[in-house]
Amino acid sequence: MTAVLFTYDGSEQSRRALRYAERLTADDSVSVISVATALLEGPRTAAYTDPTSDPAEHRRQLDEALAILADAGVHAEPIPAIGNPAQEIITAAESRGVDLIVIGSQGMSAVRRFLLGSVADRVVRHATCDVLVVR
Repeated sequence: MTAVLFTYDGSEQSRRALRYAERLTADDSVSVISVATALLEGPRTAAYTDPTSDPAEHRRQLDEALAILADAGVHAEPIPAIGNPAQEIITAAESRGVDLIVIGSQGMSAVRRFLLGSVADRVVRHATCDVLVVR
């Protein structure tokens, strides 16, 4: 049995990443996570999320991802999270003993990636399991 964690933010890249679910078997354990970004100094609660990262929108994204996976015949555990997206993804993967994280690449410009970094880059560098980045 393989445990797989899909990340989902509603982007075309994350939708493409969900297509890999069609390759899974009934024995595979699947989870999907969407992370509302918390403010740096605040607690990880809805009251302290980044104003551009609405927890209700992330819940809607989770429902959308679950529907896409269900259409592929895959049942998944939803993981709503608030915090630093890369860290929340890595923590969810470690706590569930995930074998593979599937994440979409946002394809940001080299300058923006240099200044801000990307969630996919951080997950690839710090995850303790395999990571598949879908472009």
